Amino acid sequence: MRKHTPMSMQRTEAPTLRNAWAETKEYQLRAILEEEYGLKEVTCRSLLNLMNEFSGECHGWNRGDMQIIYHTVDMREPPGKAFGEMPLRPVFLTISVPEDALAFDTGGLQGMRQYKLIRLAREAYDQGGLLTQHDLALLLTTSSRTIQRDMKELRGEGIKLPTRGAINEYGHIPSIRSVCVDRFLCGEDVDTTAEECSVSVDIVRRYHRQFTDTVILYARGYRANEIIDVTGIPEKVVGEFLILYECHKNRKCLRLNDFFARYTPAIIQRPVPFAPR
Repeated sequence: MRKHTPMSMQRTEAPTLRNAWAETKEYQLRAILEEEYGLKEVTCRSLLNLMNEFSGECHGWNRGDMQIIYHTVDMREPPGKAFGEMPLRPVFLTISVPEDALAFDTGGLQGMRQYKLIRLAREAYDQGGLLTQHDLALLLTTSSRTIQRDMKELRGEGIKLPTRGAINEYGHIPSIRSVCVDRFLCGEDVDTTAEECSVSVDIVRRYHRQFTDTVILYARGYRANEIIDVTGIPEKVVGEFLILYECHKNRKCLRLNDFFARYTPAIIQRPVPFAPR
């Protein structure tokens, strides 16, 4: 991913991207909580996360201001079928996040496009869908040839994208959520994980909390489908979380206790905390 962009472009474009984010309802609500109620920024973020987790829209999932419903190819479909014959899976894709502007600051238009390409492909895959190169070209308002060049460059940097064309070559690719959890359980700090996985520190901690919620419910006897209903976490991710938990529990990983000490379950039932033996 390229790291340089003309200074004139940074001055004129980056503020516009941040201004667009500031127009969302989520940002406006956070501003109200800070200015009119005098709450600290960290408290406002926590309240917004809790509100989002409790709010259910569109088939029980939460869809934010910057999200759209997009129909992707189901990841379980084998290769060889014509596109019109394949079942489609609706997924939520986030069109814009604040980190997009930071990617622009460091990599210009190409850097931001590649960052969004990675983010959208992972987002769909975590929900059981696979985007094609044509899907990504449409979503990023560019050509399929440009997407092909970006993917080739990212492969050269060791980044595997879970797209319809590439998944057969790579095989199973863990979701970004389970990767962030596994890195922490293996001893990596949150800041390093955020940098290596191209996500923010807040997002890494959100994935950690989701893992904790999943394991607590699992330990209290909830079945996988019930955990999915309660937490809203995609089926693929819940399965990976439970496999991670069992693997690290069997290895007597001490960092499992850090999750239970740090994160409070953000779910309706709020089961009592569970500490692995």
